[in-house]
Amino acid sequence: MAEYKIRAVTLLLKTLEDPLTVIEQYAAKALEASDKASEETGYPVETTRIVIEGLGIEEWAEKALRVSELVDNYHILVSMGAIRLEEAYSKFEKYTLIVENDIFSSIIMPKDLSREYAIKASEIIHKLTDRDPSLATRLGINVYGEPLATPYYPLASPGANEKGIAVALTYPNYLSSCYRRNGLEGLENCVIEAYSVAERAGRIASSQLEAEFLGVDLSVAPWMQETSLGLVELVAGVRMPEPGFLTGIHKVNSILQKVASAKKTIGYNEVQLPVAEDLKLKARVSELETTARDLARFSCVCLAGLDLAVVPASVNGVAGLILDTAVCSRVKNRPLGVRIVPVEDVEPGDKVWLDKFGETPVISI
Repeated sequence: MAEYKIRAVTLLLKTLEDPLTVIEQYAAKALEASDKASEETGYPVETTRIVIEGLGIEEWAEKALRVSELVDNYHILVSMGAIRLEEAYSKFEKYTLIVENDIFSSIIMPKDLSREYAIKASEIIHKLTDRDPSLATRLGINVYGEPLATPYYPLASPGANEKGIAVALTYPNYLSSCYRRNGLEGLENCVIEAYSVAERAGRIASSQLEAEFLGVDLSVAPWMQETSLGLVELVAGVRMPEPGFLTGIHKVNSILQKVASAKKTIGYNEVQLPVAEDLKLKARVSELETTARDLARFSCVCLAGLDLAVVPASVNGVAGLILDTAVCSRVKNRPLGVRIVPVEDVEPGDKVWLDKFGETPVISI
């Protein structure tokens, strides 16, 4: 068996049905579908996820506590999908209730690259972290202005699809071993091999749930010892953030996108560098040679450079980072996400505890 896992089997739904009804209808079936996919492929499914997009903050806030109870009972992850910035800002207290109950979402920025909008997004994040820094980990700021169908939280969205299955992988260390053995050609062959397993899992789950198989997001996403940074530094031949590091990201992305163009894929299909999810990345940013500005600029060549980064609180500073990432999004002509955790009374080098992610180092803006 290969050294990787199926990161997520995600059911993407666009519906105006009550979220409790949807979860009660699909949660057990989705878990069964994941189990069957794991059993038939021989590869474990790490998480089962449901995105229920369509209803607004008012409806979700009314049901948030009960949704949280169902999430705990079924051991699944649930997202309300994409919502607009103005709704989240004007209904902040109710939105907070949703986030506090372990429900994920993404906030869609307007297309206009306005500092006013960036300030509003930054204020939302700061108000959440004032209550609990971990709350900001359940919120992604989509700086492009349009949702993109993907299985990856918190930006997961069904897009234009009404009901479908999307799959993601956890495989950075496997890809690193492939690169060490056979270089870029070996890396490409292993991406293709892992895709075939993920595709089979997705089609099995789709059949079980009577949903369309939408595709695999081939993005290289870390989880603690499974390190995306390790793969990129290996391919680049230099440490982050030394000159040449972005070349490593570009080389890996080029392979992912080459494979994605010939397969049934969905979403981003790029390298992800979420600080709190990657132990090697945590260690590297602890050296204080990398700033949040660096991570924002990485977004011009990878999906999530500025992701799960903890910084000292600064409404204007975070707004500027959101704008810089939005520019990268416009240059690439595709959605990008920002997930940042601004915390009061911390300095670069301090550590902040984030639920599910553990101690995460603070870096400067």
